[in-house]
Amino acid sequence: MKRSLAVIACLAVLAAPAHAQPPAASAPAQPAPAAPVASQDGPPPDLSVSTGFLVMDMSRLGTEAKAMKSVFDQMAKRHDIEVAAYNMALDKLEKEFEPVRLGKDRMDPAEYQKAVDQYNTIKTQIDEVLKGVQDGMTAAAEKAIDQFNTVASVIGQQVRQDYGVSRFVDGSSVLYVRPGSGYDVTDEVIRRIDQKLPEIKVEFPARKPAPGASADKPDAAKPAAKKK
Repeated sequence: MKRSLAVIACLAVLAAPAHAQPPAASAPAQPAPAAPVASQDGPPPDLSVSTGFLVMDMSRLGTEAKAMKSVFDQMAKRHDIEVAAYNMALDKLEKEFEPVRLGKDRMDPAEYQKAVDQYNTIKTQIDEVLKGVQDGMTAAAEKAIDQFNTVASVIGQQVRQDYGVSRFVDGSSVLYVRPGSGYDVTDEVIRRIDQKLPEIKVEFPARKPAPGASADKPDAAKPAAKKK
């Protein structure tokens, strides 16, 4: 889940007017200039002469930005809560039907099968509640990531303008970038995003209560009926 969310979150920063491509392998070799360093007292230098693109490690962006970390942490906590609630619902169902199982030999076969069918129905309903929770969590996370993407896209555009370069190359997917041909701005972009959006609040939907035998089918867990 985290990996897929990180990939989604990174897509917006690559949405540049000119899509980046790795430098052609046939390009003549050039002396590798020293990588420019952004000034702390002013805008970064113009790199348009010394470099053709900026390197952005999208994997790092999707996992190291504080806002994405906050989303992952909230997802993990909510996941643990929902798993615990699911297990509690199953435990409750098992306890409520335990008398039926223990009394199987004393029950009419048709009555026993009816109880088993009821158990399976409630178990399916509990599973459906869990699926609904998972779908709701995914939708909430995607909404939070849309917020991250909006900020990351604006900052990515600002960085390209500041450095006088219109293209990004994904440093996490390019096997090799010739030294001096591209300047890695990953740390700079993460720093700016952290300042602008240090945290995102994920709005999870309310969870429906899990069905149970005692609530929905009050007769299901009564002591087993004797055979006629």
